[in-house]
Amino acid sequence: MSYTNIEEVKSSSYSPRTIHRTSSLGQSLNFKGTLSGYEDLTIHGQFTGNIKLYDHDLIVETEGKVEAEIQAKNIIIRGEVKGNILATGKVFIDENAQMIGDISAARISIMEGAQFKGRIKLTS
Repeated sequence: MSYTNIEEVKSSSYSPRTIHRTSSLGQSLNFKGTLSGYEDLTIHGQFTGNIKLYDHDLIVETEGKVEAEIQAKNIIIRGEVKGNILATGKVFIDENAQMIGDISAARISIMEGAQFKGRIKLTS
C-alpha cells in the first residue's frame, strides 16, 4: 500500500488548519540553503541545506533528491533523502524511496522495498 498524500498519513486526531498553504519546488529546480516556513512543502527537484517547516508537512516526490537536516510535522519520502529527520508526527518511507540518516519521530512506516540506512528513535 502506498500513500498518495499527506492526509492519509496524518493521525485521526489531526485538526485542520484554518489556513492551509502548500508550496512546491519544481523538478527542474535546484535549491541550496536554509528553507523555513509555516506551510506544507512538496519537493520534486533537488534541495541541499536545512528545512524547517514549523508544524507543517514535507513530501519528497519520486524525482526529488534532498540532502538536508529536516524538521517538520509529517514527512513522506518517495524519492531520495540524505540527512537527519526530526518529525513531531509521522515519517513514511515509500517502497521505492531511499533514506540515509537518522530519524526521530513519534511514528514511522517503512514500506517493503524501501532502502533505509540509519538509526530510528521513537519519541512521544
